[in-house]
Amino acid sequence: MSPVVSVFSAMLHKDLRRELRSREIFISSFLFSIILLTVIYFASTSSGVKYELMGAGALWLCITFSGTIGLNRTHQSEMVNNCYRGLILSPADGGWLYLAKVCSNWLLLSAMEVLLLPLIALFFHVDLLQSPGWLALSLLLGTGGFVAVGTLVVVITANTRMKDVLFPVVQLPLVVPALIAGVNSTEVALRGQSPWNWIQFLLALNVVFLSVGFLLYEFLLEE
Repeated sequence: MSPVVSVFSAMLHKDLRRELRSREIFISSFLFSIILLTVIYFASTSSGVKYELMGAGALWLCITFSGTIGLNRTHQSEMVNNCYRGLILSPADGGWLYLAKVCSNWLLLSAMEVLLLPLIALFFHVDLLQSPGWLALSLLLGTGGFVAVGTLVVVITANTRMKDVLFPVVQLPLVVPALIAGVNSTEVALRGQSPWNWIQFLLALNVVFLSVGFLLYEFLLEE
């Protein structure tokens, strides 16, 4: 097995195994999403807004805020006792460490979305089977762009004194294009139509974000 593959798989397995054992990030993010969905639902019904039209927006609000909570702790284990220095000394290029982090965050956030979708259908009376393929693709690509940016930004803010505050301040403006495309693509898919134009835009964003992260991650990790 090449050093690249071994380092990538070791980092991915480590992050997933740690979260499967503790479940602290997943459970806290999911509970926060349920509370957020409840607030959105009662706010829309009490104000007379047609809550049937708010499914995509409510889902992406949960992804945004819950994902930010989870991403902010991406490097928590590596920062203990300066363990991140071990990542710098790994035989593989730092970009592969970045891709492993992206994949683990992507999988965890996607798992939460799978649990949120039935709740979205229940709260907002949307039909998830109108166009399930486009819906899944919209969520996967939108989540990928969101995670690609967040995984890179968390390295920038990891060593700052106010990292819990600074991370969302830096991250959220950068993920606005992915969020706009994700919401619109999901909304079109929930109506049973083809969001191909938005899917193309999301594909381009993923290529750009992942390429930038791959090239810059090792430099930011050393800094």
